[in-house]
Amino acid sequence: MDKKKIKIFATILASIIIVSGVFVTADYFAVFGTKTILKLDFVEARFRTINKNTGALVFDVGVRCFQKNNMDACTRRESHQAGVVAAHIPVRRVIESTLLFEKSEDMIKSADPSLHVMLMHQNYNNPTKTILLEDIYSGKQTEYTVEMPPRHWDEPTEE
Repeated sequence: MDKKKIKIFATILASIIIVSGVFVTADYFAVFGTKTILKLDFVEARFRTINKNTGALVFDVGVRCFQKNNMDACTRRESHQAGVVAAHIPVRRVIESTLLFEKSEDMIKSADPSLHVMLMHQNYNNPTKTILLEDIYSGKQTEYTVEMPPRHWDEPTEE
């Protein structure tokens, strides 16, 4: 290669690098604008269920979550751990991004800041645990221990 071709190649390469750098910098400062996306996501809360009298793990526990104006606030998922039930709570995230960068991500808070979780089993009274959604969203605590009081079947019932 002669010097003229090398000079042309170096000029083209330098131009591409400069244009790319200007483009990335301009996009970082949102010169080309931003877009806002609403995304549905899930956060997980786990509950270790133990017998209140013996401290033994309780298996096959169902979960039901409710809030003000929302009677189905979560779904049960397999935790793949003995004595642990997992609840997936839907959250809405607002993501603001440019072409190359994600600028911010916020969660839309629900009207009721409390989530009431009822753990259900046919041989136990169904305890209800109240959790602040802010704790779940922030990830401060993801596993809670819940004592399940046994149901006494020898008590007479009304008929």
